[in-house]
Formats: sequence, C-alpha cells, structure tokens
Amino acid sequence: LQKMMLFLHQNFVNDLSTDSIDLYHQLRLIRHFAKGSYKSLAEKFCVDNGMLVYLNAQQSSGVSPNENFARELLELFTIGKGPQIGPGNYTTYTENDIKEAARLFTGFRVDSSFSQVDADTGLPRCNPNPWQHDQTSKTFTSAFQNTVIQGGNTDALMLQEIGDFITMVFNQDATAKNICRKLYRYFVHYDITAEIEQDVITPMATALKANNYNLEHVLKLLLKSQHFFDRDDALAEDETIGAIVKSPLEL
Repeated sequence: LQKMMLFLHQNFVNDLSTDSIDLYHQLRLIRHFAKGSYKSLAEKFCVDNGMLVYLNAQQSSGVSPNENFARELLELFTIGKGPQIGPGNYTTYTENDIKEAARLFTGFRVDSSFSQVDADTGLPRCNPNPWQHDQTSKTFTSAFQNTVIQGGNTDALMLQEIGDFITMVFNQDATAKNICRKLYRYFVHYDITAEIEQDVITPMATALKANNYNLEHVLKLLLKSQHFFDRDDALAEDETIGAIVKSPLEL
C-alpha cells in the first residue's frame, strides 16, 4: 500500500506551495485509491482543492480559461504525449484539445470551509461555480474521436462534464499503455524495448482497461509474471529476480 501511495504521489505531483491541510487530504485521497481505480483517482483529482491551487485552476473562468491544469492532466497524469506529428499535434492529443479541456475546467473554486464533500470518498472537494464556468459545449479532435461534451449550468452538470471528460480520456488505449509504462518503470526497469512494449505493456494495458483501471489487478499480473523474475529465455545468468525492489529514494 505504501509503495503504491508513493507511486501515485509521484504521478499526481504537488509541491510545498500547497496548504498542509489540503496536502493531508490529497494523501488521504491517494490512499483511498492506492489499490483501486487509477481512472477514479484521476477524476477525483480534478476537483481536489490542493491540485486546484497548485495548477492555477482556481483562477480559471469562462471568460479567461487557464490551460495549466488541462495541460498537466493530459501530458503528465493520464494519456501522455506521443510523437509530435504536426504543429500542436502530439498524436495522443492536440493543443486544441488542451484549449477545450481548459474551458471544461473553468469555474471551480477552492472550498476553504471544507463544506463540499465528495459522495464517493467522503473527502473534501472544491466548489463548482456555474456563473464562472464556460457553459457551452466542448468539441475535441479526432485524437478523441471528435467527442462533444455538453456544457453544464449547474453544480451537478459541471461535475458531469468532468466525468465525461475522464471517460473520454480513459477510453483511449494510449492512456492505459502510458500508465502501464509508468508501473513498469517503477517496479521493473526504466528501459522499455520494442519487445517489452509488445509482449508486456500491451497485454497489461488491455487488462488494465478491461478492469476499469484497477491497479491491484494489473500489478498482480506483472509481479507474478515470468518476465518479472526472468528475461523470458533459457539463460540462467540473465535473471532479474526481484527487479526494482526498492528505489534509491526508498532506501
């Protein structure tokens, strides 16, 4: 559990500028999903008070969207950048997708009173403000199958927009593969060859996506696999038993 908390804390990064109480609740959120759904955790981080402050989303309004959180969510937290195949086109998403996502995340404000509580986790969340939200529809590019997410004009519909956006992003095979690569580097090795991508990452990603991004399920597949204990050949001298048991940071 603690090792997975460190993994998730390294992925959903923050820094010392975050209020200590908000950071405490972030760690509670990470613990809640440490062996659960990465997809659900990503959705909850979209309305997390600490993340709202850290990535300037609390300054974002319908008339002046801030792209910082949308950019980090796509590039670092979820689908990741692919090869740049054109101006502002990173294969897995484009600059236009960032702009549309930024409009979707407008109007959320920090709830310093902690009166807003998430129904699923029982933990504090931010406060949706429809009057500062871009209530028009958001249209994404072919990277996301030209999905259109309807704009909301109530608290509940703003949260629904986030849910629809997360579903759209996590429906992409590239998202599952990106998360599996992160897990592989954390538990096994930093070097992901073309063979490992095909024989290990792709099956892991298929299983992860099929099980609603449940981390415990896919970790069991990885940590019990022959690949984790050996290089899948008959040579005894190239065994990698234990892989990365502890990182230098943990030691």
